[in-house]
Amino acid sequence: MKLKKLPSTFCWSKMGTESGEDLSSILLRKEWERQLGNGQFLWGIGQSLGENADLATADGAPLVAVFSPMPSRPKSIDVDPGEVVLWTAWIDGAGEARPLPRHAFVTSRATLPSGRRKESHYALVCSSQSVLQPIPELSISPATLRNLGTGKALGASQVTAVVSHDHHTEPGTKQYPVSFTVLLEAPYCVRLANPVTLKSVDVRALEDAARSGSIDRWATVVTQLRQPVQMPKPRGRTIDMFAPEPSNLDAAGIDRALAYA
Repeated sequence: MKLKKLPSTFCWSKMGTESGEDLSSILLRKEWERQLGNGQFLWGIGQSLGENADLATADGAPLVAVFSPMPSRPKSIDVDPGEVVLWTAWIDGAGEARPLPRHAFVTSRATLPSGRRKESHYALVCSSQSVLQPIPELSISPATLRNLGTGKALGASQVTAVVSHDHHTEPGTKQYPVSFTVLLEAPYCVRLANPVTLKSVDVRALEDAARSGSIDRWATVVTQLRQPVQMPKPRGRTIDMFAPEPSNLDAAGIDRALAYA
């Protein structure tokens, strides 16, 4: 998915080293996840979007997500997180834990900076029928962005937010490049559950699979790590379930998104 200009409303996420994994490796396996998921993949984030995603799409406009690399050096806890967990389920609108799609692979550190066990994590539900790649002609100035709903400027510690973009505001001096863009599919952002601690040997297997450059090897490792996970059988159905075959939203979706820009 390649935008020609930024929409007036979008989700912006800054990314960097996470759970001991550098950004280049994360981007590689997310591209593999996208291919394995027929265009759909999950991007882990630390906090919920709240009601802002629904607010942004209330008039029928699709919600674009724009990803930019963090310019600062990663924190030590991101480089050396200690224990790493694999999230294996998501919570639906009825509060039921449901298994993530087989291709989905979201990890995080097991503890918060305070040392307390991490009890929640979230993920953006991303969709793109094209390869994830940079858009050199686009850049983002935080000075032109406001939090959707509150209208307040972005906080320095905000990593992911749904924002409104004022094209008429004079941009600030700080500019962020755009690494790639996608469309977010309903339910846009999900709360993850059922974390499973990865052993050191599992983490090394993931690193080796990423370094190998083989999507087949990566898929094998993901399958092996998810096989032992036992999930309670969910009850009933929910309207905000992942589509088994993600639809191709890019061509029409981009046009609709730009129509609202």
